[in-house]
Amino acid sequence: RRPPRSTLFPYTTLCRSRDSLRPLQGMLFVFETEEMQSFWMLNTKIPLDIIFVDSNLKIVHIAKNAIPNMVKSIGSMFPAMFVVEVNAGFCEKHQIAPACFIRFTSKAE
Repeated sequence: RRPPRSTLFPYTTLCRSRDSLRPLQGMLFVFETEEMQSFWMLNTKIPLDIIFVDSNLKIVHIAKNAIPNMVKSIGSMFPAMFVVEVNAGFCEKHQIAPACFIRFTSKAE
């Protein structure tokens, strides 16, 4: 399966072009329907935690420390409508786990 595309940004523009993320920076992918999602790390330069979130904003799965350039697909364990990618170790450092809820805010808030 090809890398996913969100309704906000093409996957290739965000992940593959970055050499790093700031400590509190992440990438948000919004999908039109809640379904099983699958990502891969091919040509991605940094390790990531990949957070899968359902339509109720509940975290349903976290793929921790996804390895750069890994060819194997990383899938959600349950249907997800949102995916957030952050630096590897972010979830552990901030005690983020499945069943937690997430809130998206604009930069102005």
